[in-house]
Amino acid sequence: MSGKDVLVISPKEILRAWKKSLLLYLMDCHEKWDRSEDLDLCAIWRKEMQICCTKKLQDELGIVPEKGTEENDLFCWSVHLIIVNRRKTVVAVNDSNRFGFVLHGLKAKDFKGLNELLIQGIRNCLKDENIKSEIIEGYLERAGDLMFAKTRGPKYVARLNKACERVNIYDDRLDTRGIFQTLATKVMNNDFIKINKESDYEYPHELLNLDLKVFAGEEIVMCEAVDLMIKLNLDRNSAWRRVITPVDITFKQLHQILQAVFDWKSHHMYDFNILDEAGKCVLNVISELEEVFEPRQDCHMCLASEVKLSSYTKQQYKIAYCYDYGDNWEHEITIRGTNPDYDKNYPVCLMGEGNAPPEDVGGISGYEDFLEIMADANHVEYGDMQKWAQSQWYKNFNMEFINRRLKNILRHKG
Repeated sequence: MSGKDVLVISPKEILRAWKKSLLLYLMDCHEKWDRSEDLDLCAIWRKEMQICCTKKLQDELGIVPEKGTEENDLFCWSVHLIIVNRRKTVVAVNDSNRFGFVLHGLKAKDFKGLNELLIQGIRNCLKDENIKSEIIEGYLERAGDLMFAKTRGPKYVARLNKACERVNIYDDRLDTRGIFQTLATKVMNNDFIKINKESDYEYPHELLNLDLKVFAGEEIVMCEAVDLMIKLNLDRNSAWRRVITPVDITFKQLHQILQAVFDWKSHHMYDFNILDEAGKCVLNVISELEEVFEPRQDCHMCLASEVKLSSYTKQQYKIAYCYDYGDNWEHEITIRGTNPDYDKNYPVCLMGEGNAPPEDVGGISGYEDFLEIMADANHVEYGDMQKWAQSQWYKNFNMEFINRRLKNILRHKG
């Protein structure tokens, strides 16, 4: 082959072709953009953010909506005004992925500055997903100025109504102390939906990740994470898990993670004791379930939902976690280190060994009796114990099953 026959393709051209292929695939799956032979990437990412208002919101704003021209769903947000707990509430969802956010307790002055609130709402909900800040700002920059238009059709209104229903159902997640609603937003975005009749059921936050990966052409999530080793005290038996999780979580969320990795059912109270290098307790973190408790004189006490794990990962602390004060399951948590460039917004069980006891087995001695009976098919109690174990959903350690549970665990109230 002569030199003139050699086709030279630059890395930039390869990346452009990859983006074009991926965009075309996304269009085919989601029916979002106009298909054409000559796809102009610059035309696709035109500078316009279209806010598609319901009639009720238009009346509240006192506006005549402009004629919408944006065809790219990713830069269109459907927005509705509802009343929840006698407070005006704005629900906004993206037309491409139904991911959105909630503003609650708006007053007349807030509607005058709704443009800024909507932009900040988009920024906040993406930040809460641990989307890289440069990608968030890049999205907002390319979107350009907001323009208010009518809603774009029945399918978009139906998705918006579904999101509003979820906000009404989980109205206990709304916080009257501020307009931006982090918990209600997470619950709304954790709904299992079909984006169209042909698609599978998916979560809005997963669809958002897919869209933004295409937009950015790279992985979009980055946050600081902590690597934990958790050992359950079983005397003669062994059960341990190694977990990496975003560090910016509450101890209540850490409790939920530990329940998942050890297959507990969260039926009982719990607490954490944070210990310094000398073994002295510096903080006792307790469950909200403890309606009556006596203040400790040896260390400060705090509710699990009110303190962050990130406050105790920089020094050489050890954490003792006790679950079920009757059976008294004691776990020793060691902080192995931190990772500033973690590329997930959920915890992952990296490795582990050994089964956790079933709930209400009777502590360590009861668990040893349980294992003895379960190992002897001729034991007089074997049949009854098998049935009881099944009723407790007792099973062998399964890391794949655990990680499926962990993927959405931080989206619950914590």
